[in-house]
Amino acid sequence: MPFSPPPPPEPRPASVAETIIQPPPAVPHEATTVMPAWQPPAAVPAAPAEAPPIGGPTRPLRPASAARSQAELTIESGPDAGHAHRAGDSALRLGRSPDNDLILRDPATSGHHARVELRGDQFWIVDLGSTNGTLVNGEPIQEKELNHGDRITIGQNALHFSVLGA
Repeated sequence: MPFSPPPPPEPRPASVAETIIQPPPAVPHEATTVMPAWQPPAAVPAAPAEAPPIGGPTRPLRPASAARSQAELTIESGPDAGHAHRAGDSALRLGRSPDNDLILRDPATSGHHARVELRGDQFWIVDLGSTNGTLVNGEPIQEKELNHGDRITIGQNALHFSVLGA
């Protein structure tokens, strides 16, 4: 009689623990920070004329001589919308730090973000090595001559540059 192998064992039912697929081991990763985008606030009734403007405090600029150019930066949109600041003989430094001439309350703005200065009779803007950069008319700049009507973007604030008397 020829030898035949024994029949295979009956399959046993798998336990629940054997059927669970184990997730891969956790891999450490760098933490990231998510910065929410600025959203305009709901419509707020206009403040009375005698109320001081809301926003960062500014240091007064020394008055420019009548022969020198003067300009105005108007914040059109962003967290500090509605404020206007004059630039003249003195450089105007913009950023989040309290020692700036124009303080912008915006987490996307660097502590010392940019400077507007008068060179001869022409205004220039200089990026001070900011993290998110400075844009003039949508173009990133390191340093740029400003013209009447230029739009400057610093963080989430959009500013309108105008030469007074132009």
